[in-house]
This record gives sequence, structure tokens and C-alpha cells, in this order.
Amino acid sequence: MIESWFFVLAMLAVLLIPGPTNALLASATHQQGVPKTIKFIPIEWLGYMYGISLWALLIHLFDPIWPALGAILHTASLLYVLWMAFHLWKSSHLQKHDQHHPHIRKRQLFMSTLKNPKTVLLAAGIFPSETWNSIENALMVFAVFSLILLPVSIFWMIFGRALMAGSLIGIKADHLYKGSAVLLLICMLPMIFRLF
Repeated sequence: MIESWFFVLAMLAVLLIPGPTNALLASATHQQGVPKTIKFIPIEWLGYMYGISLWALLIHLFDPIWPALGAILHTASLLYVLWMAFHLWKSSHLQKHDQHHPHIRKRQLFMSTLKNPKTVLLAAGIFPSETWNSIENALMVFAVFSLILLPVSIFWMIFGRALMAGSLIGIKADHLYKGSAVLLLICMLPMIFRLF
């Protein structure tokens, strides 16, 4: 059984932070509307499932040869999260991303999700180590992940579209990035304590 459910907060924070997949969802909704973009959510889910599973398999295969790999990836993923959080204070690339990707396709979203650095962060640092001990644990954690991913994707579709359309009075992209950075740092505290 999973000992601690603090990973749910960290998972929510990581999925909410602006990134390439979220920017693609926001751009697709801005260009095509919500009904057409809803079809992208299963593609995003598949990309995350493949990416997380590949990283978990890599960690599992290298564990007998190089036991420190899990700790290295965990530390690297924590450093990546901290870098991303501080980087978010001065970034606002959502509108630029929309201009660079005028026609977003399902394959493009899948590849963006598969190559997203969040997959290694989820596999090595956020998902509990007990996830890979049994099929029941893995199914439970992936079910929680799926339940979190769905509203986060819908949030990015609706909020991202409104943000790019300029229909949110008083809220700009830099507010979103700053709020995401603070949320990310707060939710990563249990992971930092678990590392030490």
C-alpha cells in the first residue's frame, strides 16, 4: 500500500505548471475550440503513460547495475523543478507558442508529452517507490494520475484560451507563471523532505 499520499499535491503542481504540453492544449483550444480539442486529452494521457512507464522501466533495469540512478534522477528532477519554478518568474511564452504552432495535430501533442521532462520527474521523483512493487499499486497511482490529469487539461484548455484571447481582466500570463512557481515550490516540500 502507498505509505504517503503527499505525492498527489506534487503531481497536481507539476501538471499545472506551464509547459510545452499545456501550451499546445491552450493553443489548440484557442485555434479550434473546446469540442475539437477535447479529443487531444486521451493523446496527452497516452503520452504521459508511455513516458512515465519508459522512465520507470529504465530505472528498474539499471537498478541492479547502477543503484544510484534512482537517487540521481530524483535529485536531478528536484533541481529541474526548482529551476523551472524560478524560470517561471520571468517567462511568458504562451502567446509566442501559439504563433509558432498554427495547426496542432494529435501526433505533435503526443510527441510533446512523451518528450516532456515532467515524465522523468513523475517517474523518478513524484510517484511513490511503492508504485512499481505491484500491479495494484501501479493501477491505483495511475488512476489518481488520470483523475488529476483530466481537470488540469480542461483547465488549460479553458483558462489558456481565455488568457490568450485577453478576456480575463486583470490576469496576464505572467501572473499565471508566478502563481505556478509558488504552487510548485509549496507542493515540492514533501518531496524534498523525502529525499533527505
